[in-house]
Amino acid sequence: MTEESSLLRQEHIQNLGQFSRALAEAVERSALGPDTLRQALRAALSAECVQCAIRVTGEELLGLSDPAIAPVANSRVARLRQGYCARNHCDSYYYRLMFAVHPDIDWPRLLAQIESTGGEGGGAAPGDATLKIATQNPARARRFSRVAIGVAILAMLWILRQWYRGGTIPWVREPENFQVDR
Repeated sequence: MTEESSLLRQEHIQNLGQFSRALAEAVERSALGPDTLRQALRAALSAECVQCAIRVTGEELLGLSDPAIAPVANSRVARLRQGYCARNHCDSYYYRLMFAVHPDIDWPRLLAQIESTGGEGGGAAPGDATLKIATQNPARARRFSRVAIGVAILAMLWILRQWYRGGTIPWVREPENFQVDR
């Protein structure tokens, strides 16, 4: 899809249910007619995981807003409701929402209505989502924790070596002051 034919938006998985409810409410308030607009949304709305690229249809996204749908009926919707990626064993936290051009839907106006009602999950700017991805990447967090554990182990080994050899350990062991008799 090209830039002219669709809009893209990145959303945290925890905010997908709230976004879906706000979208459903905006559809109910629209002048076009809720049933016609719901059918258009099912055709023009989709989402994709930014890590594993699994696709979620507009119908499944609208299913997030309807708690009457049993979680057992669609395991992908159930996983999204729980705050996990639709694909089992994927640890991504973000989905890319794709809004395809449709003759019955004015996406900029509809999204503006959602943002004005607070359906975006805090009203974060698009640049903030990129910053969150960089700071909340699970792979990066695991790598950081491994490096931190490695540094801690090396520091402990250095302290044990210093103690064994009789050297000073800063802030722990005071150096001995020897008096020399003449």
